[in-house]
Amino acid sequence: MSPSVFSSTLQTIYRLGTWYTVYRLIIAFSLIAIFFINYLQNRSVYSQSGFYFYILVIYAAIGIIQMLLFRYVPHIISKQLIALFFIDVTYLSLLTYANTGPDLSIGLLFVITVLAANFLLKKNQALLVTLTAIISIIYQHFVSSLIEDHQLNHIGNSIFLAFLFFVVYALGQYSRKRFQFLESLSSTQSIKLSTLQNINRYILEQTETGYLVLDETLQVIVCNPAAHTLLELENNKFNKYQSFEALHPQLFELFQHVTLLKQSSFQFKSENSLFHINIQIQKLVLPEQELSMLILHDSQKLNQQVQQLKLAALGQLSASIAHEIRNPLAMIVQANELIQESDEQEKNHMHRIIATQSERIDKIITETLNMAKNKAIFPIKINLKNFFQELKKNDFSAYQDKIQLNIETDLEIYFDETQFLQVIHNLIRNALRHNSNPNQPIQILAYSEDKNIYIDVIDFGKGVSKLELSQLFKPFFSTEIDGTGLGLYLSKSLCEANQAKLSYVEQDNIGACFRIECSRTI
Repeated sequence: MSPSVFSSTLQTIYRLGTWYTVYRLIIAFSLIAIFFINYLQNRSVYSQSGFYFYILVIYAAIGIIQMLLFRYVPHIISKQLIALFFIDVTYLSLLTYANTGPDLSIGLLFVITVLAANFLLKKNQALLVTLTAIISIIYQHFVSSLIEDHQLNHIGNSIFLAFLFFVVYALGQYSRKRFQFLESLSSTQSIKLSTLQNINRYILEQTETGYLVLDETLQVIVCNPAAHTLLELENNKFNKYQSFEALHPQLFELFQHVTLLKQSSFQFKSENSLFHINIQIQKLVLPEQELSMLILHDSQKLNQQVQQLKLAALGQLSASIAHEIRNPLAMIVQANELIQESDEQEKNHMHRIIATQSERIDKIITETLNMAKNKAIFPIKINLKNFFQELKKNDFSAYQDKIQLNIETDLEIYFDETQFLQVIHNLIRNALRHNSNPNQPIQILAYSEDKNIYIDVIDFGKGVSKLELSQLFKPFFSTEIDGTGLGLYLSKSLCEANQAKLSYVEQDNIGACFRIECSRTI
């Protein structure tokens, strides 16, 4: 049976066991060599030289046999390991006896054996090997004194080695648990990484967007099938770490030109190509390198998607307009039916209803047309302090006590002045309408942080509920009975057209806060 069919843990034990059998042979032949060197120089070094030599030779022969068995009969690894360690303990015990007592150099070999047993055997088996080694060290001198009347001169060494074996056993068990934990963690992470790689590969293969990833030397390290198709490459032309210039010379030349101009996107169409490609460049900064990713889109498909989105938006807008106009139309029809049978007072009332609902329909249509006109933008530099002071003085003169300004000096933004005025008018009127605290004026704050300028319009009403937040900037959504629901939607669209951002900021028991975020002018 090949070790390849083992589980991950058994494979690890097999590899460690193989190295341990090699170590045993190295120790056996090294001790034989040391014996001959010492014996030739001084024959009195070994008190039982013949016994010592035969132990070494027998152990070397057994080591060779066990290594072969370990290599060619791996299906009984656990039994072989148990036999291997008990042979080692017996062998080292006999060496200690032949050397007339515990020797710290032989004791070190005992320590290595005990430590290896903790990694290669089960906990109870490793404990049995440790206890056997301790018993062998402490009591083998009693056998020696019975046979040859030797004194127990090395009892201190024996006790020290016995204590050391217990310490090594404890450390071995702790290390084994840590090793198993790290191995399990590594295996789990490896499975997760493999799963993520498979998912990423599947996504890259299935997406219609082409991806080319280049390293710092402009070698192509990723080229998915969509990129193959869009660039009309041969099926087997791409090889990992292939030169970008060799893969597509024409695109390579244009890419270098665009990179020098520091552009983030460009259009590409090769000769005799069916595709007109829109290419975006993104930098991927990794810990050890910086990659360039080219994102390739078929321009024709992009245009089709844009048209589909426009049609969908038009359909949604038409449905919303129809829904909003239906109610006032119904009231006009009803009033027109009742006006024939009414007296003068009721007729006047019906006329007022018809006029009011007609104005509402006209207002909806006018604001919708303004929203759809897509007027040209002419941004200018606007000093916010001067702008808001003039606005409060001229446009909101009747609300001087109800509007509080807190504008930092020297704040300037680029914005189309007419559109900015329209946005601020919408926000201030909304704030005045919803401010339920008569003693607290609404606040208009303008301040800067980092490279951005923020304009906050804050009221002290009930704020916006959680249910209304998701609908807040959608067209025709309004909490007011007579509101068209186009004010915030139009304001947000105008801000985005001027490279600004309008958002709602939740307050803690204060009211509503609408924030405009703009870039600071240079």
